[in-house]
Amino acid sequence: MLGKNVTIIGGSGGMGKVFARYFKKHGFNVILYARNEDILRREAKELKVKYLTNLEESVKDADIVMVSIPIRTTPDMIKEVAPYLKDNAILFDISSIKSSVFKVLDEARKQYPINCLSLHPMFGPGIVNMRNYVIIVIKVGGTREYANLIKELLQIFKSDGLILTETDPILHDKQVALTLGVPHMLNIIFLNLLKNTNFSLGELTKYTGTTFLLQKVFAESIIQREMEMFGEIQIENHEFLYILDLLENLIQEYKTIIYNKDFNEFEKIFTQGLEYSKEDSHFQNSYKYFYEFMKILKK
Repeated sequence: MLGKNVTIIGGSGGMGKVFARYFKKHGFNVILYARNEDILRREAKELKVKYLTNLEESVKDADIVMVSIPIRTTPDMIKEVAPYLKDNAILFDISSIKSSVFKVLDEARKQYPINCLSLHPMFGPGIVNMRNYVIIVIKVGGTREYANLIKELLQIFKSDGLILTETDPILHDKQVALTLGVPHMLNIIFLNLLKNTNFSLGELTKYTGTTFLLQKVFAESIIQREMEMFGEIQIENHEFLYILDLLENLIQEYKTIIYNKDFNEFEKIFTQGLEYSKEDSHFQNSYKYFYEFMKILKK
């Protein structure tokens, strides 16, 4: 049976606080751990949960330990914390890149009698209601109790309407390079492209159409978030280099079409995108969604 003690490493960060509230709402006893005691104390007081600044003390009685720290430091933290965990404890991370993390979790569960899991919530700290949001699940393994304990934990997420998508670490990193890395990259490039024209956004907005306005809002919402996280998602994911090669070839192709005023090739590349989009379940209503967003912006 799943125990009720949860420790969140990196508990003073955005996602750490999201899951602290979440587990507390579900009746768990939550302890936060982080290295900055001043911030940790403040956040624990706000959340009305306990905090500890000694790593071993914070996890030794935990039934569930969640690691919510930058991607580059997650594998080392897993190695550091695993020896302190009690038998049958669940250890999971929520990092955005899984290949290196999976290897370390797999080594930990072979070395210690613990249960390891890797999750990737596909939402950010601003979330209010988790219903219909996705959590990617990568099962690693553990003790004889693994199946029952992990099932109980995942059932809690399901009970709130979260959509659980199970995959493996290699496929995860390939798909997340597309679903996270590419949108982040395109919006960062979009803003820098506009900047390099020497027009201010305020001036451009005077001439805005609906498409530009919506794209601008998307880009501005992204650029306000954590630079380190966005950088890691692209720089630390080896699969993203392949995406960049595809993009470079596609831009060169597009440039040639425009330079040669080749409407036949333009129609071809436009139609390819159209036909690909038709496979998507949102395609039929996408224009309606677009104008629903515009109504909100115009208010």
